Amino acid sequence: MSIEPGAAATLAELGGPGVITHIWFTIAHEVPFYSRLLTLRIYWDGETQPSVECPVGDFFGIGHGVDQPFMSIPIRVTSEGRARNCYWPMPFRKSARITVTNESDTACRSFYYYVDWQKHKSLRRNTAHFHAMYRQEFPCAMGRNYLIADLERRGHYVGSIQSVCLMSDGWYGEGDDFFFVDGEAEPRLRGTGTEDYFCDA
Repeated sequence: MSIEPGAAATLAELGGPGVITHIWFTIAHEVPFYSRLLTLRIYWDGETQPSVECPVGDFFGIGHGVDQPFMSIPIRVTSEGRARNCYWPMPFRKSARITVTNESDTACRSFYYYVDWQKHKSLRRNTAHFHAMYRQEFPCAMGRNYLIADLERRGHYVGSIQSVCLMSDGWYGEGDDFFFVDGEAEPRLRGTGTEDYFCDA
């Protein structure tokens, strides 16, 4: 598939109930840092605002628009960062629509993909939708905590990808993670450092 500059390509329009079980991309785009310039959006059950809105690279675990391998249980990126696989289960009741928008000024001439999904007769009433978002600050404000997410309603927080480009010497990873639940003034969970939170201490 080719995606022109500024255009949105529809990758899937599915009728539910169902569950997406696997998404695979491989892309050849001549623009540097292209995976930050391709935006993935997923809409559940006729939404007008996407439940997933994220650059392709970041969605598959690698920030800054670079191609690098990455391994986890739900995300696997191989072939030196060019083969991107997502195994998060993504249920929907009525419909699912997946798009990718080319935010660069150059046509993306080679965008390959497939979406594996299962059709179901019904889903349990309390089945939740998958959500993912992207946010960035440049530069980050000094003297205050960086907001990773501000979430509402019921759900399960399953994690974050954090990509940092240091503008000065030193190590940023001593900052602690804080989880404030249901409007608490003091954090319910207080970590011991960013490096510890990301299992790299």
